Amino acid sequence: MLGLTTTRRHRRELAVAKAETDRQRGRAETALAKAATARYNRGQALSQLADANARNRRLWGRNLELGRRIGQLAEADPEYAARLERRVSRLLTVTARLFLAHRAEKARADHLQARLDDVFGLNTSPITKGATWQDRRETRMKYDKPTAEEATP
Repeated sequence: MLGLTTTRRHRRELAVAKAETDRQRGRAETALAKAATARYNRGQALSQLADANARNRRLWGRNLELGRRIGQLAEADPEYAARLERRVSRLLTVTARLFLAHRAEKARADHLQARLDDVFGLNTSPITKGATWQDRRETRMKYDKPTAEEATP
């Protein structure tokens, strides 16, 4: 009887050991797969970064060259820059004149409109009170201004 118990216990321990071995093997295989994936991803990222770095270096060189050319152009023709500055100054002067003329014309037009309203009696009290007749109307027409309730979505 002693041998049978030992065999059963041995088989049970062996099954537990095999299960642990299988579990450890699965963990090792998963770790190897993850490591391979990480290695591949690192290679891809490094390749992309190397390409981006090369493009940045080329772009930096181009920017340097273009800056050098622009510097030469500006230094080569100072009269052109002076002409541009004079032109900007003239345009600012003209703009200021046009703005002042517009303001004066608007004031003149507002004054004439007020005089015209006086001539036709549009500034009288009954006309002013009647300006909101659509708001007080019971029956609404399609061309009336919307009421506060209608205007709210």
